[in-house]
Amino acid sequence: MIRKLVLPLLAIIGLAVAIAMVIRGNRAAPTVQAVVQSASAPFAAYIFGPGIVEARTENIAIGTPVPGIVTAVYVKWGDQIKSGAPLFKVDTRDLEAQLFPANAKVKEVEAQLLPATSKVSEAEATLAKAENRLKVGEGLQAGVSISAEEMTNRRLDVEINKAALASAEAQVEQIKAQITSAKAQVEQIQHEIQLRTIRAPVSGRILQMKTRLGEYAQSGVLNTPLMVLGDDTRLHVRVDVDENDAWRFQPCAPAVASVRGNPEIKTPLQYVRTDPDVIPRVTLTGDTTQRTDTRVLQVIYSFDPASLPLYVGQLMDVFIEAAPIGATTSGLQHPAGPCGDPSSGNRKPGAVNRREP
Repeated sequence: MIRKLVLPLLAIIGLAVAIAMVIRGNRAAPTVQAVVQSASAPFAAYIFGPGIVEARTENIAIGTPVPGIVTAVYVKWGDQIKSGAPLFKVDTRDLEAQLFPANAKVKEVEAQLLPATSKVSEAEATLAKAENRLKVGEGLQAGVSISAEEMTNRRLDVEINKAALASAEAQVEQIKAQITSAKAQVEQIQHEIQLRTIRAPVSGRILQMKTRLGEYAQSGVLNTPLMVLGDDTRLHVRVDVDENDAWRFQPCAPAVASVRGNPEIKTPLQYVRTDPDVIPRVTLTGDTTQRTDTRVLQVIYSFDPASLPLYVGQLMDVFIEAAPIGATTSGLQHPAGPCGDPSSGNRKPGAVNRREP
């Protein structure tokens, strides 16, 4: 009897388990709140583009004209420096070794100038004496008071002394030229020594340091700059506008940037310029609809970073008010000058032509 009930009981239990699993699987999954909410557009019609924060002067890669061992570093990360301030120094021992004999050469040649000048004075005195004797002889009666041979000798003495004076003066000029050349050699070495102290081209902040005391500093264009300098008193945002939206862009249109990670932190942007060359996309947002083979128009805006926790190199979400997709291209212009300049062809925000219904 019990054996006859086993199979039906197992079937009933299996059916109950299946029903329970189906009911459990049909329950609504709990809503998972996003860790960070995405930024919302403050405009009804807009252009979205990723923006990267950069210094007002852009990020200046500091290099060295001469490679060598770094013997001194005068700054550190985050230092505010003035234009012309020393950043680091490349080894100058080889030039300093050349400077000592170059200075000695100047002194050696200058020592020859005084004797040569004395010879000029001596030649001038001898010439004056010969000219005086000739003048006296010309005042005497020829053939009576003075012989013709004596007069000839006196005239020859004057010419000989003139030649001696000219030779002495030429020697002085030669020595002066040698002094000038020796001093120029010293100045050239000193100039090359000064070149090995790398100085700041602009006032700003040290953003990166990739050179250390004792390391070898390579010259030329490097993948990793020795230092990066930039003026961050006012920051810029370089925004990539997709080429498909470039026709909708207007420089004078309002723009807002949101901080990634906290979209509640926003700042209005001020238009600076538009790079006239459309380039391949570099900055990626991670959006699945974003294509990497498109090109972008780069637009630069500025903002005051005083109250914002932002850093150079940080990405931002930028929204630019624009004409709706249905607007025509008629009347839209690509300005070349600053926003608000009548000669630049700028248009006021919202001044677009729409299609006739």
